[in-house]
Order: sequence, then C-alpha cells, then structure tokens
Amino acid sequence: MKNPFSNAVVVLLAWMRMRRYPGLFSLSDALMQVDRVVLPARFHHRFAAAALRRQARIEREPDGVWRIDLPVHGLVFFWREQPTPNLWYLIEQEFDERNPHCYTTAPIKLTHESLIVDVGACEGLFAFRAAKKGMAKRVICFEPLAEMAELIRRGAEANGVRHLIDVETVAVTRKSGQVSFAITEGADRGCIDMDRTGARQIPAVSIDEYLSSRGIQLRPCDLLKIDAEGADMDVLIGAERVISEIGPQIAVTTYHKDAHCGQMVNWLRAKQPNYRMRLKGFSFWTGKPHPVLLQAAR
Repeated sequence: MKNPFSNAVVVLLAWMRMRRYPGLFSLSDALMQVDRVVLPARFHHRFAAAALRRQARIEREPDGVWRIDLPVHGLVFFWREQPTPNLWYLIEQEFDERNPHCYTTAPIKLTHESLIVDVGACEGLFAFRAAKKGMAKRVICFEPLAEMAELIRRGAEANGVRHLIDVETVAVTRKSGQVSFAITEGADRGCIDMDRTGARQIPAVSIDEYLSSRGIQLRPCDLLKIDAEGADMDVLIGAERVISEIGPQIAVTTYHKDAHCGQMVNWLRAKQPNYRMRLKGFSFWTGKPHPVLLQAAR
C-alpha cells in the first residue's frame, strides 16, 4: 500500500535536488501525473482498464499471441502475455504528451530524415509509430529476447513498415562481448544482471562499436532512445564517442536505479556541453518514486 505522504516527500526532495541544474526539471514537469504517484493504484487502474477497453481491440491469434489493434492511431502490436489494464500504460506513453514516459516531447524533434536507434524496443510500438507517422526514415531496434524480437518483426509487417525497421537480437551495454541476462516477469521481460541466479550469457554490443562496424554516421537530428531496464547508464557510456562528437538527440529512462538520474545529467553535461536537457515526471510503479525520463538535444 502506498503512503501518500511519504511518496510526496520523496518527490519534493528529488525535485529540489535536481533544481541545482537551472531549467532541467520544471515544476510542471515534476508534477506530471503526480496523482498516480501519491494515490493508491486502484484509482488509476480503473481508468486504465476503461481506456484499454475503449481504445484497443484485443484478439488472440491461433499461436497464442495476443494482437492489440489501436484503431484511433492506426497501429497494431503483438503481446505474448494475457493483456491486463497495465498494458494501457505502455500504450498511453506513446500517444499522450502529458505522460512523462513519452519519448518525443520537446526538446526532441524528429523528421522523416531522422534515424532512430531504439535500445530496449520491447513490443516495438514506439518504432512502429515513428516509422508509420513519418518521424524517421529508419529505426534500428535492439531487443535481446528472441521471442520479443520476433513480435517486433511481426508487428512491423502488420503495420506495413517492415522495410523501415531493422531488428537486432542482442543486448546493448558499454562494450561488445557477452553479458549475463536474466529473464523476468511482466512487461520488462528481462534485464542485464550479473548476479541473478539463472541468468544466461547472451551477445552484447556497444552503440559506438555497432555504428562503426556498419558504417553508420549519426547526426544531431537522429535519436538514441534508451529503455534498458537498468543498463541505461552503460548504454550511454557505450555511445560516448557519438555523443561527444555528434550529439544526437537522446531520450533515456532514469527510473530503474536510484543513482541514474544524477549520474546521467552530470555525464551528459561533461560529454556534450551543447545539450539542452529536460527531466520529466516520477514513476508510480517502482518501490519509491524516481524521475522517469531524461531528454537531451543540441
């Protein structure tokens, strides 16, 4: 059970700490969906259930995979688990700019000429939206779980954007090689974890080495979108060269680990002083609230 007073205090103290960076974390951005942070989950779960029923058509395919059609947005994606109201939060973050997890709010600006590197593509809805709505000429999706990578390919076909989306079934971290990967339950599905029992070894790449090996040159109009379930800081470190030399746009989640938010802000300020940065919202689904998303653009 949430303690509204305790959560409100955590939010206030975290916001005050980040105020030492002028213009980074406005009060309005800190208060995005703060009702979900402080109030019991039953209040917004009811809303999520109703919104999912209203905006999604859900059918089970013959192979057991769930097809989720979003007629209002002209998109479809596939999901392996029985859909619950929690699925609405994943959908909402793509289309509602009031959601702090929305990757494409200012200062991010995408065009039909942008290249997106999507680290932690999960079901692929962000990639499908970007490709189908003319927000990118190409999206490179990194998804280490083979079953999820296959759902991305399936969804790309269903949305008619398979020619615009590449899917790499590898993890992304600070250097190429092998990493320990643990399978988890729920939307996260898995994460890089060196200590968890049962973790398996999977191939991994760094952004710098991947781009260099394929002769891909990012530009300031391109985007690194990162939601790496706790490996987010390592992904940034693995993109140090391109960030320092080019300064592509960045949208990176900051809620997976306590220290990440401050670490990322300091690291990016040191590596690319020309970045304008924006921090948004607090998580309501973690043990205690953490800032949700850091955006950066030149």
